[in-house]
Amino acid sequence: MGKRRRILVTLSVCLWGVLLGIVSGCAMLPPNSFLDPTRVGMFPLEYREGGIRRVLTPREGPLGLANATEPTPDDLVPSFEEYRIGELDQITVSINDFITTGFPYEATLEVSPTGYIRVPQLGLIKALGMTERELEEDLRTRIQESGILPDPIIQVNIVVKRSQVFHVIGQVARAGSYALVQPDTRLLDVLGLVGDTGAMAKRLYIVRRTEPAATIESGPVPPTPADEGGLIIPPPGEDDDFFEATLLARFGNAGPEPPPTGGEPPPDDAEEFQEIIAPRAPATQPAARPAAPEKQRRFAPLIFDDTTGELREAEPWKPGAPEEETEPGKPEATRERPEFDWQEIPEYELSQRVIEIDVEALKAGDPRYNVVIRRRDLINVPIDTGVYYMMGAVARPGVYSLGGHEVTIKQAIAANGGFSQLAWPSRCEIIRREKGTDKQLTIPVNLDRIFAGFADDILLRDDDIVNVGTDVLAPFLFVVRNSFRATYGFGFVYDRNFADQDAVAAKQNPDTIERQRR
Repeated sequence: MGKRRRILVTLSVCLWGVLLGIVSGCAMLPPNSFLDPTRVGMFPLEYREGGIRRVLTPREGPLGLANATEPTPDDLVPSFEEYRIGELDQITVSINDFITTGFPYEATLEVSPTGYIRVPQLGLIKALGMTERELEEDLRTRIQESGILPDPIIQVNIVVKRSQVFHVIGQVARAGSYALVQPDTRLLDVLGLVGDTGAMAKRLYIVRRTEPAATIESGPVPPTPADEGGLIIPPPGEDDDFFEATLLARFGNAGPEPPPTGGEPPPDDAEEFQEIIAPRAPATQPAARPAAPEKQRRFAPLIFDDTTGELREAEPWKPGAPEEETEPGKPEATRERPEFDWQEIPEYELSQRVIEIDVEALKAGDPRYNVVIRRRDLINVPIDTGVYYMMGAVARPGVYSLGGHEVTIKQAIAANGGFSQLAWPSRCEIIRREKGTDKQLTIPVNLDRIFAGFADDILLRDDDIVNVGTDVLAPFLFVVRNSFRATYGFGFVYDRNFADQDAVAAKQNPDTIERQRR
């Protein structure tokens, strides 16, 4: 009677566990292991396909560098054209009989950051963007028009080409800047030059400069007038015509009126104009002078209004006007400044393009990724130091390295030895840090559905935390599935949790007991 009762109790416990598992939705029915939700999987009878999710929330950006694109057919076509002079390039200029008859003029000149070179008797010459032949023609035309030589012999050579380089950074043996000697230099040639990439490098990026959307007209830019004391002061070394042109451009006819024909401007107006453009420093003790009759000024002082950002005429001071005074104990009123708007700043910087290259496909011989290297390209082979963290009901919690691979959550579970005995795969979460902020995203994940093939796998990112949870039924299911032991010969033994001491403990031989007693 007792044995039958124990069997009924065991069967009832198993049935209750199965019912509770079905209600809670755990994966403990076929094809998975009986009463064990940690034994997950699909186990199909034929081939099946599944996807991998790279982005989980709308607030996440794509992996890799921003705005990276695949190579285009234009990236495989080399450009065979003459080198054009760039900033800080060094060129040699040779002109026969230019300074002294019978002797050539030879000089090594460096192009300024604004693109100019200085030649005696010719002044500043725009050399940026020209070839050697174009600069020779330009110098020849200037010399002939100046009447210095009727038929000059000119030779221009570019000695140092500072713009004809490319740069390599990241996970390579020899990072640095290299001269771009051949126009048909390919990416595989560069990898052979820098000593190849690291063994774990899977992707590299080429940051390529492109032409700006709006090209600024070449030519000298007129200097900006300085602002000193609310007055416009012409730049040193410039003609006075520049200041007059500035006044006419901003205020129309507010500038000085031309003197009448056959006469000169009154001396008072000349002194007044000189006082405006270059005010004299007041003496320590100004001498008293008789009051001159009041007359209307032709040139009102110009002040800078920081509210509107423009120059305006100063309002004349009227005698007897009361000055504003602040109340005792009250701070002076501060002028409100407009908020800074980035949209109002003109864009002069070059735009760029990022090309993503599959290193494995490149080394395997795929010609689509063996692109041509252009001048001033930056080749970036990222050094992968990413890690992810495993915690909760897993076999070996801890920190794991990505190692340059794209690790999915299935691979992460396999790398740490699988689930623990109390794991509940349907309860899992990924804690992901949002880049550029101090916020974290907690994303629920159902590993049971992922391993069963009902949901796509998930690609982990740097600093991800995978937390595998448990459930209130997990300890009971653990006890149930570990309470039975099978033996050879179709034997079956109960655990001590559901059996008496005689059924669990081994019985001693009666002869041994009698021998010990004697």
